[in-house]
Amino acid sequence: MMQTFADLAERTHLLWLQRLSLASSDYITLSQLQQHDYRLLQSVRLCQRYLGNSDPELPDWLRTLLDNSAAELDTLLTLAVPLSAQALLAAMWLALQQQPTTHYVQQYRRAEQSQLLCLLANKAVAAKLYQTMQALDLRSAVQLAGNYGLLDQRAVLQQLADDQHQNAAIQAELHYSLYLLGQKSDESQLVQQLQKADCLTPRQLQLLLLAAPAERKVQIVNALCLTDITLAINAMGFSGQSKFMPLLLELSKQPAHQGAAQSALITMLGSLTADIAQREPQAAGMPMPVSEQHLVAGTAVTELNLTETWANGNQYQRFAAAAMLVLKQPGLALAEPNNWQGGIWPVA
Repeated sequence: MMQTFADLAERTHLLWLQRLSLASSDYITLSQLQQHDYRLLQSVRLCQRYLGNSDPELPDWLRTLLDNSAAELDTLLTLAVPLSAQALLAAMWLALQQQPTTHYVQQYRRAEQSQLLCLLANKAVAAKLYQTMQALDLRSAVQLAGNYGLLDQRAVLQQLADDQHQNAAIQAELHYSLYLLGQKSDESQLVQQLQKADCLTPRQLQLLLLAAPAERKVQIVNALCLTDITLAINAMGFSGQSKFMPLLLELSKQPAHQGAAQSALITMLGSLTADIAQREPQAAGMPMPVSEQHLVAGTAVTELNLTETWANGNQYQRFAAAAMLVLKQPGLALAEPNNWQGGIWPVA
């Protein structure tokens, strides 16, 4: 029986490790991720029933879930796991305990808790949390306002952006959040500002490339090629520009860049066409649209069904659909999972 319990913990840990990798997979859809989440949650429930958190053989993440002290933000923040994994743990604990996100909001007292709460919030929670977060951690408050479409805070953000005494990172984040809230700006300049302030995230880059006109997409990619080839490859995929296909196909043959280039091709062309293009470039029958045409998952964005892409695309394609909805209608939340299954965490 003891061996059976040990196997249960081991299987649960394997599901956890798989979950961390599946969220960024080029081949996993929302429904597949939700199915895996259900299996993981059920496995943890079995662990709750048969295992104790004092078992020294348990991995730290599982011991945390089996301990009611996981209700405290401080417990999660001490775990040596990435922020996205902390957020997944927190969301799992809330699901297991049938607690709302406000359970954590009520504990918010210190600035170091801000980033985790930014990942867990929904729009209603973000609106309630903004004022407190602004007093404790201005940069996280700015990110919160932009990512959750808090249009009521736009005037405040503009006043902060006009204050030349803000540090470079906050200033860059302010301009990006204002962009999300409908303020027009030069996307290539925004990328440069964020990168110069050392706070450019892949998600920010991806959204700006989805929004930029064709000539600015090329400017952004060319500039990144001089400073960060991995980000440049990511940018090529989200640029949706078929002119980058030959370079991406060449990079996909290089071991150092194979994974990033393949992911970029899948984002632009869809997995089937990208696989064919890599194996049989001449037989792929790729369309070569004019440079203004932007491809996501093999479809021009003007023809893309955003609802279907959100439901059936991989996580990168789903983010593209969410981003384009926000760009069309500022005030929507960029990432607001209805529950913890399949959520896209806005900080990457």
